Amino acid sequence: MLDKSTQQELRWHLAQMIPRLHLSKKDRTRAISALRHYLDDQSSIVKTFAMQAMADLANTDEKLVPEIRELLTSLTKQGTAAMRARGRKLLRQLERKDRRTTS
Repeated sequence: MLDKSTQQELRWHLAQMIPRLHLSKKDRTRAISALRHYLDDQSSIVKTFAMQAMADLANTDEKLVPEIRELLTSLTKQGTAAMRARGRKLLRQLERKDRRTTS
């Protein structure tokens, strides 16, 4: 459903729900892939919630952090105003998490 939905309202709600689920590594990979496609959506809300969802998934799987950090950094430079603001916030959260795990 995540990768098949086309309605923006459904997409942004799915993006909010997915990180709350206990996902296997395979399911997390599929979710990240689908959420990357959400970044091509016309809706700024869908894009912003997709960014949040990917950051939330990275918070539960440290192996995702480098990939998601790189993506968020790029989106923070070129996205809509909402995406840039959310990206800055999410990058700060990932940075704080890194400091806690390396201390």
